[in-house]
Amino acid sequence: MKPVSFKTLFKSLSIILFISQFQFAQKSGLQKYQYISPVPGSSMNMPGTNIIIREGSIVNPQSLFSKNFKIVGTQSGIHTFKNKLADDRKTILINPISKFRLGETVNVYYYDGILSDAGVELPAFDFQFKITETDPSINFKTSTNEIPVLEKEGRFQIPENKRVTFISKSSDDYPSDFPAITIKNPNKPSPGYYFIAPILESLIPFGYLTIIDNNGIPIFYRRRNGLTIDWKLQPNGQITFFDLADISFYAMDSSYSIVDTIKAGNGYKTNLHELRLLENGHVLLIANDRQSIRMDTIVTGGNPNALVDGLIIQEIDADKKVVFQWRSWDHFKITDATRDINLTASSIDYVHGNALEVDTDGNILLSCRHMDEITKIDRQTGNIIWRWGGTQSKNNQFTFVNDPVTFSHQHHIRLLPNGNYTLFDNGNLVIPTKSRALEYHLDQVNKSAELVWSFEYNPTTYSVAMGSNQRLSNGRSIIGWGWSFTDPRAVTEVNDDGSVALELLLPDNVLSYRAFKFPWKTNLFVTNPDSLFFDSVYVGDTLSSIVELINNSSDSLTITGFYNTDSVFSVTSDSLPFIIPPLGSTPITVNFIPDKYGEFKDVLHIRSDTDTSRIAQVMTLKGKADTIKIINDINEFNKKLSYKLRQNYPNPFNPATTIEFEIPEREFVLLKVYDVRGSEVANLVDGEKSAGSYKVRFNAYKLSTGIYFYRLQAGKYIDVKKLLLLK
Repeated sequence: MKPVSFKTLFKSLSIILFISQFQFAQKSGLQKYQYISPVPGSSMNMPGTNIIIREGSIVNPQSLFSKNFKIVGTQSGIHTFKNKLADDRKTILINPISKFRLGETVNVYYYDGILSDAGVELPAFDFQFKITETDPSINFKTSTNEIPVLEKEGRFQIPENKRVTFISKSSDDYPSDFPAITIKNPNKPSPGYYFIAPILESLIPFGYLTIIDNNGIPIFYRRRNGLTIDWKLQPNGQITFFDLADISFYAMDSSYSIVDTIKAGNGYKTNLHELRLLENGHVLLIANDRQSIRMDTIVTGGNPNALVDGLIIQEIDADKKVVFQWRSWDHFKITDATRDINLTASSIDYVHGNALEVDTDGNILLSCRHMDEITKIDRQTGNIIWRWGGTQSKNNQFTFVNDPVTFSHQHHIRLLPNGNYTLFDNGNLVIPTKSRALEYHLDQVNKSAELVWSFEYNPTTYSVAMGSNQRLSNGRSIIGWGWSFTDPRAVTEVNDDGSVALELLLPDNVLSYRAFKFPWKTNLFVTNPDSLFFDSVYVGDTLSSIVELINNSSDSLTITGFYNTDSVFSVTSDSLPFIIPPLGSTPITVNFIPDKYGEFKDVLHIRSDTDTSRIAQVMTLKGKADTIKIINDINEFNKKLSYKLRQNYPNPFNPATTIEFEIPEREFVLLKVYDVRGSEVANLVDGEKSAGSYKVRFNAYKLSTGIYFYRLQAGKYIDVKKLLLLK
């Protein structure tokens, strides 16, 4: 045995003496506190944990001092720390400056001095907790990525004929490794865009973040050197995703710039499955906690050195401080896992949380895949309120109504505005296996769960993992099928009657963890106006409108192309590609040339592409053709034409007006606008035109109030008229 130095012995005796003296002075009032973390008496806490205390009263911040508390580790000694009152004004956060040591016991003491807002002193207490003996460096690897875990455990093997190493190349000049996207059975799908992050089953370490329109055309994609998961729009307007390479969530603004990095606190590794941005500016997320457990003391044949994955829920405030923490070790048993989880293995994931939701009462719903359970957790106390379990759950408290199958290994619990709940049922332990999208009405008092809506694509559809079930405001559902071998689909949009409005398909070797649909528009660059309507245009005539492309970025922006589907609409620009200067603008001309009578609608994608990314701004285009004239009528009409420049209308105008002119024969036409000094401010027409009447839209949103002149030159014909802009 190594001899103990006098210095070490003296330090240990001093700590013991301090603890005994302080404990003698205390009267523990723990039972009067609403929430304490770490849980008093708990073990396996991380060395970097903070201490969270909430009595329930609003705290007078002037009474909160470091001297109110003492924190002593049996090995590390007395700790210095920073106090903070959380933004609820009730929760006290104690953040130690240095970490605790592995295996030590930590004693926390509060004697007196902290007052409530009403002047009442918070009751004294003392408690202790123990730090884990497991080295936190083993806390990650496969435990955050459910794909290799599934393969490693041997429960789900990728069929040999689907082990493809490259993504299928698609059209439209995409990158060679961009996944082919196919739209099937479109039937008036909802407005908005699909958010998917395709993943290769072969786990090549890169992926694409994509936003796809109803025609399967991306308005955004970006290749990232790492798998990306949980790509979605948050309530605050930011888009978030998990990057496996960095073990972090990132938040983007509407210009696709990364504006925040979000990680678990207290030394835990962030879990990929879920990030929820809350109305109070906080975030909810899941973290991993891999511990070395003697499973031979828990189950027969257990591994004495098993690595077991615990689950942590954290609420983190705007200052990146943990204000609420919940650990599966304090509330679940490892044996709560379903029968397919091998508790004698060397590596065990007994909870596998994959979704979080905030219920109507502000409490937390947790989806535990490997327990076939939805757990409701009190956000004020950390206590379990109820446990709603499916097929193989060992702790179900609910009676199912209208659902003899129930759910198994589910994903994506969500609360609906009507108070019901949706989830995606993978159905792993159901015989025969099948996957469904479900909606339940829960009676939380009498503990009943009534199935009120369900959708399955067909009885053989089966997604072994992943999946999502989003309900849109119009009652439709966006179902992401996750990892499915039975159908090569990623997304199905479903009407409330079960009919299909659209299917979005990916190649057989590509999957998507979740799929969502959201309204979306980038502000990296915008158009003025944001949409166009061409009214009362004769068949064969041309009506043009100037559109300003406005760069909102402090960097230059390159426009590389345009895309639309109907040839009656077209774009005229000086050249491609062209550059919009920082915070500058560039005009383009959008033309409407109807070839038949009727109403037309299209979308124009204005693109800024690179080798690995696309950012597109989308404009809605509408046009109406008034009549169809046979050739003789047209010839007769042309005989009556003359050179004519009409007065603009409206006049005065703000900011747009229409200019009409006619020419009796084919001519090279120039139509320009000048200010009172004779400087050109707009070039509206510059090219050959056939005989006919024309309407040109002039948008002067960038000009100042004043008098301007427009000049038409067609062959030898020249005319000038005055217009007045009033703002």
